[in-house]
Amino acid sequence: MATNPYFKRESVDQKLIEDLIVESIKIHGQDFLYLPRTLVNEDTLFGEDTNSKFENSVEIEMHVASVDGFEGEGDIISKLGFEIRDSMSVVVAKKRFEEEFAHLTSINYPREGDLIYFPLSKGLFEIKFVEHENPFYQSGKLYVYQLSCELFRYSHEDFDTDDDRVDDINIDQVDSVTGGITIPSDPFATNDELETLGDDVFDFTEKDPFSEGDFM
Repeated sequence: MATNPYFKRESVDQKLIEDLIVESIKIHGQDFLYLPRTLVNEDTLFGEDTNSKFENSVEIEMHVASVDGFEGEGDIISKLGFEIRDSMSVVVAKKRFEEEFAHLTSINYPREGDLIYFPLSKGLFEIKFVEHENPFYQSGKLYVYQLSCELFRYSHEDFDTDDDRVDDINIDQVDSVTGGITIPSDPFATNDELETLGDDVFDFTEKDPFSEGDFM
């Protein structure tokens, strides 16, 4: 049986829905910076580029879908020390993305590996997955991209975007473990005191307590 001919999915209805979505994101969203990744020496075997660069930045509004705060595992203490594993989901309108990136013919849609700068937390997030079918063909068309992002882990990338909010990040303060700017020291913390007490408990200067030899 054919669909109802009196309720057609015409371009007029699609344009109305699209305009409403764009306006909603402009009202309830935040201004993000989108940083396209430029590959310098891509390793096709492992699918990575340790020398990639970020030479452009485009400001575009996005809506934070994870309204209850950052997702992911949060702040944890592992064998490598203190790690921050924040993640979040953001939504960007396809129409607005195409408008803002019309001057870059190589970028037609958000790409995994690109970065976004979240001004409220002053953090860089890497796009891990781009979902383009949610909502699923509302009135026969797709209107938004939903980006699943994780806190960026710095690995010797170069930043030259002409935007001080990104380029002024002191690379010496970027921690490859936490993936963000090194957390400033807390004057109320007792880290130094605990480290001093720990030296009295374990002494590795003379004998290795984990070796199989006789150290008694």
